[in-house]
Amino acid sequence: MSESQESFEQRVLGTVREGFTAVSIAIGSATGLFNTMAKLGEAKTSTAIADAAGLKERYVREWLGAMVTSGIVEIDSEKDTYYLPPHRHNALCTQGGTGTLSVLCEGLPTAIEAYKEIVDCFKKEGPAGVPYSKYTLHPSWSDKLARCSLQDKAPKFLSENEIIKKLLETQANVCEVGCGSGAALCLMARDFPHCEFHGIDNAEKSIEAAKSKAKSMQLSNVTFHLVDATNLRDIGDWKAKFDLVYCMDVVHDVGRPDLMLAGIRRLMKDDGYFVMKDVAGHTKHADNIQNPYASCLYTISVLRCMPTSLSCGDDSFGLGAMWGREKALEMLEEAGFECFHAGKIDLVTEDFYCRKKK
Repeated sequence: MSESQESFEQRVLGTVREGFTAVSIAIGSATGLFNTMAKLGEAKTSTAIADAAGLKERYVREWLGAMVTSGIVEIDSEKDTYYLPPHRHNALCTQGGTGTLSVLCEGLPTAIEAYKEIVDCFKKEGPAGVPYSKYTLHPSWSDKLARCSLQDKAPKFLSENEIIKKLLETQANVCEVGCGSGAALCLMARDFPHCEFHGIDNAEKSIEAAKSKAKSMQLSNVTFHLVDATNLRDIGDWKAKFDLVYCMDVVHDVGRPDLMLAGIRRLMKDDGYFVMKDVAGHTKHADNIQNPYASCLYTISVLRCMPTSLSCGDDSFGLGAMWGREKALEMLEEAGFECFHAGKIDLVTEDFYCRKKK
């Protein structure tokens, strides 16, 4: 049956409604309101909720209106009290739950921070891209997301793979490329104390935060370095140093991923391993139509991944988040890797396990 004008308009309105609801969820996560309501454990007035959260009642009351009408918070209309059911805590609360879904919603305001600049990039006479420095909210958000998703455990795609797990149980040298503020690497260093860990990133603030995190955790087996991932070939004493190199959602963001992959290969020992976690998708648009998250991932790519890559210079690739499994395997092959396993980690990410080609 063909779609009518009215049904299409209703579909677009539904999309708009859900988009604005997601922003309200982001506010509930950022202000700690979901954590507060879960801790209260029973229905309370807007004044009681605001007081417990240390927030202004008038703003909390309006936010509660959005949560009630979107079916996220329950209301007792006679008592004028509000309640967050326990089965919703895990998705929304960062204390006592993973909170990953609510923190994901916080990614919306971080992604549109450079909205005007991105619109200008579309114009033929506009800039090529948007530098990462324009996204001032992104580093703290990505760190918060990592803390929630890791939940005090080393990355599962490494520690639950038998080959890599056995390697980590030895005195292995490990490097994370694009370590950000060090959330994952510090957990790895804590969980595998016999290994030596190195993290590199090109953002000075991220490296400072990573060093501070390692110090607070009293880790002596992890070191962080301010290094551009596309210049790994310039680190002379790191040739064939590492048993394991890994990166998490980084390759598609850099301007020259070919140089990054070639540099990673140079860092690895001949019998070393490279593990790449990235966005799950296909290279061709048509092959992603059945993916329920594809439109979201393409939008994130337009808002941040692709512009930051294209801002790196005229020779930047601008792969975007949805570069796809086919392009990823092609580039790994060209860089001199043999990919011996590739598979989904969850609904939106997959991993690639590689060795050097002999």
